[in-house]
Amino acid sequence: MALAETVLRKIHKLGLIPKIIKFLPLCSFLLAVSSILYLISLPMDGNYRNTYISENALMPAQVTSYFRESEWNIVRGYRESITKLSDQDVSSRNKILESWLEQLGLTTSYHVNGFANDTLYAIMHAPRGENTEAMALVVPWATSEGKYNSGAMALAMGLARYFTRMSIWSKNIVFVFPPDSRKSLRSWVDAYHTDLDETAGSIEAAVVLEYDETLGDYFEFIDMFYHGLNGQFPNLDLLNTANVINYHENIKVSIEGIDNKNIDYTTRLLTLVKGIISSCLTGLTQENTNGCEEFSGWQIQAITLRARTKDKGEEHRDITQLGRVVDGTFRSVNNLLEKFHQSFFFYLLMSSKNFISIGTYLPAAVILAVSLAISALSAILSIDRNEAISNLSFILRTFTYVEIVCLGLALSIPKLVATSEGDQVSAVSLLVLSSLGFLSVGSIFFKKRLSKTITFSLISLSLLLISLLITALLIVHFSLALMIGILVLPLTFVPTLMNQFTGQDFKDKAYIGTIICLIVSNPFFVVLTAGNVLGNGSDLFEGLVLAWNDLQCWTWLVVILGWFPCWIVITGCFMFYKIDIDELLKKKLQ
Repeated sequence: MALAETVLRKIHKLGLIPKIIKFLPLCSFLLAVSSILYLISLPMDGNYRNTYISENALMPAQVTSYFRESEWNIVRGYRESITKLSDQDVSSRNKILESWLEQLGLTTSYHVNGFANDTLYAIMHAPRGENTEAMALVVPWATSEGKYNSGAMALAMGLARYFTRMSIWSKNIVFVFPPDSRKSLRSWVDAYHTDLDETAGSIEAAVVLEYDETLGDYFEFIDMFYHGLNGQFPNLDLLNTANVINYHENIKVSIEGIDNKNIDYTTRLLTLVKGIISSCLTGLTQENTNGCEEFSGWQIQAITLRARTKDKGEEHRDITQLGRVVDGTFRSVNNLLEKFHQSFFFYLLMSSKNFISIGTYLPAAVILAVSLAISALSAILSIDRNEAISNLSFILRTFTYVEIVCLGLALSIPKLVATSEGDQVSAVSLLVLSSLGFLSVGSIFFKKRLSKTITFSLISLSLLLISLLITALLIVHFSLALMIGILVLPLTFVPTLMNQFTGQDFKDKAYIGTIICLIVSNPFFVVLTAGNVLGNGSDLFEGLVLAWNDLQCWTWLVVILGWFPCWIVITGCFMFYKIDIDELLKKKLQ
């Protein structure tokens, strides 16, 4: 006790507490910078790990696949027939495909989704199974890029014919042929687990296959996609299994579209950054909808394999090699006696051979959350705490009103966008921004102003809530938590800039700086700007709003009920803030 009393007296004598409070904004900024520096240091040697197979039962590439030259002409014949169907509608194609599948002895059925063409699927019952477990091979009629998926269709038919001649299967195999790899596939997955009559048991793993009509007989490499909805990833063992089989087939694998010929710090960093962005945008844009994410939420490990060709002069692989990759992957999954559980479910890939686990990358978002919390502490310590407590009911009531308004927006905007045309979607976005701009201008003429105590209390609470939001998202959706943390960083400068106001007009640099911080941290501004940068225009906004109803992706709810209310409150505090003249005079005298 004596030692503690001595230390406290020394602190009080040196005036350390006011000095520490003064440096809190700088501390918050340095923490934010250190978070970004930590993130970009992860691809350095020693911070990442090499991929490996955790589940010994998978035994990838331990058997010889006989899907070779003997099946070449079969696949080519199917492809020629399927190519001739390109001018027909999906229902007509499905009827022909159904007849082929029935000739092979498969059980066929349809899922009527009610909003697009029906989804055809076929079940191959395992000769050694108990009809309780299954694997799925998904081949949409149109690739995620909108091209005719004739090569993958032919390959699926060739594999179906090949699989039926084998007696090794202990798990059923489901062949799914949706019109597209987005809403139609998601509808089938939901229906499979709820109300479909023909099912094949619990689906352990799924492979979505894309081989468009422009590739011909050969391809150069495979693009592998693994991101799921709401931050979910498939078990790392499934990706590693496919990678090992690709290696034995001498097929190059690309992650996030990054060439893995020369893996160095730059390519690892680029893959990491693109992976984080892709995870945030999965299900929101057409470019980030690859099919595997539609299985999220049902404990199904899913990946997408897309055949690619970039350099015509490169040595190419034939289509049957991709078939052997699917065959080998299914054989490995067929060996499992239980669900995937050994390897990682939380990870970020930096190449097909390197990854970082959750314990390594998590501190980057944690530091951002601490940075926001310190900024909130700095704001609340700059005012009279007793007066803040006396206004607590008003502060909480204000937040409640704002949250109710945002809840109304969360429910009404999706309905408005769903019933609007493309041009009208842009109008809806601009309407929201215009309304906020109108409120900003109108506040200048509004006579009632907020005191510094109420203003900084509301700002502090807003920053604290964003910090808690990031903390809550850390594990379940690290990428979204990190992106929100980075994008709201300008809000941490607002209380510091408002303390430097010398007037509330455009002659004051701090006033202009606050406006800039508020604009660049507005979620709608960020979404529309990102949409234009990505070349999607208002498509990103539309995908964000509709993703919850279509795919059960809750990014929209996080933005409109978490990020946006806090931004509204901080913006309102800025608009209705009343400068204390006496305090301003004291600052000028000092």
